[in-house]
Formats: sequence, C-alpha cells, structure tokens
Amino acid sequence: MLLLIPGLLVGLTSNTNAQNFEGIATYQSSMDLGSIDVAGGGNMTPDMQESIRKQLAQSAQRTYILTFNVQEATWKEEAELDPVSNSGGNSGMQVRFSAGGGLSYLNPSKNEFLEETEIFGKKFLVTDELPEFRWKITGETKKIGDYTVTKAEHMDISERTVFALSDTETTTETRTDTTMVTAWFTQQIPVSQGPANSWGLPGLILEFKTGNLSYLCTKVELNPKTPITIEKPSKGKRVTRAEADQINDEKMQEMMKKYDTGDGGETRIIRIGG
Repeated sequence: MLLLIPGLLVGLTSNTNAQNFEGIATYQSSMDLGSIDVAGGGNMTPDMQESIRKQLAQSAQRTYILTFNVQEATWKEEAELDPVSNSGGNSGMQVRFSAGGGLSYLNPSKNEFLEETEIFGKKFLVTDELPEFRWKITGETKKIGDYTVTKAEHMDISERTVFALSDTETTTETRTDTTMVTAWFTQQIPVSQGPANSWGLPGLILEFKTGNLSYLCTKVELNPKTPITIEKPSKGKRVTRAEADQINDEKMQEMMKKYDTGDGGETRIIRIGG
C-alpha cells in the first residue's frame, strides 16, 4: 500500500552493541481505499459516501516516530497540519481519521504500557498491561530497503461500541471484530518493538498491517551520536484502559443526543471496514 523510497533506510553500523542498542524509526501510515465500507441513511448519496472514503484515506496518511532501545520504546505522531479540508461534495461534512492517543510508552520487560490521550478535550494518562500477541512466524521473507524481513501474523479479536441515532433515541451495540494482523520484522535490528504499539517479535517491525490500515518504515537511525532519552508519558488524569473506554462511550452518547438527525428522524450511521 505504500512504496518504500529507495535509499531512506540505513544499515547497521559495524560497532553496534546489542546491550546499548537504540534508534529512531520513522513510519508512514496509509489506508486501503478499496476496503473502506461507508454505510449511511437514505440521505447519504453515493457522491457523499465516496467523498467520505477519500477524506478518510487522505487523513490516514500520517507520519509517526518510534524511539526505542532494547528494553523500551515510545510512539508518537509527528506534528503536522490536518490534510483534510472542509471543501468538496459532501455538504460540508468533514471526516477525520484518528488512530488513537498521543505519546505512548511500552516496556515489555516490565509489562508496562502508558499513553497520553485526549477524550473530548480532556487529557488522560492511560495505564495498562501490554497485550499478548500470539505471533505465528511464517518463514516468508522479502527485502525492505537494505533489510531482510520475515513475515509474522496473528488474529486480533477486539470489541467496539457502535452508536446509532434517531429522532427518538440513541442506541448502542457491542460488536466483536476479528482482524488479521501482519508484520514484517528484521533480526538485523534486535529489538522487540514496532509501530502502533506492536511488539513481541525477535526484531524491529518495519511493515505492519491491521485491517485496512498499514504502517511502513521509511527511515531508521541507529545509535545516533546524541544519546536517546526515552521519557515516560506523564500528562493527564491517570485511568485504566477500561475506564478510558467507558468515559469515551459516555461522552459519545452525550454528543449523539445533541446531534441533528435531519428531516424525518432518519438514523445516520457511518461504518468503516464492515
């Protein structure tokens, strides 16, 4: 889904020592436009649906920075202007893709995860244990830049809340999603880290795909002259992942109740990827 620009990835230096190994990796994200399924009420024309698909795909094209050593890592979106404009044939509707929180931190050796996130304007510090990924290493290999990468995959099972709004009530439904997750990792960079808080493989993950969303590493800087400092997130009210999800669902319901459904009390739902 993303083409690697030749020459952006740099190789390991000859004096690399696994005990003090550290680096910075840059990733580009993208969304598969063909797999974006947008469904809505009767007032949503095919042109509006196509406009939403294009906005989502454009908004998903973002740059992320993974800072890592052999024990821990941080993951953060690189600050930039939102590429989505409010113009176009969608009656002024603006759709923005969001991949989740802000700065996140993980330490597999201590089973520790922290993430600074914002929920409807309020800052929270989410604390959690690291999820266990049951990776299956397939043995399939390919080249990404100068690196030989090996394919691994696992099946992710997660729950999400779906909201539907009419002129009389707001309804919620919990759905279970099953998603194939694919990673390409290189043992030439011996750290158990990767994009989007992925981890658990015997090498840095250079390419990662979950559902219709992909991340591709475009640059790696290993053991830079200036030592890397990995700082834990600390901003926001400390909550668990379950508490953060509950707060988000409650705020979403409040927002939905204020939403104007238009003529006839028609329910409007936007569904992404099924």
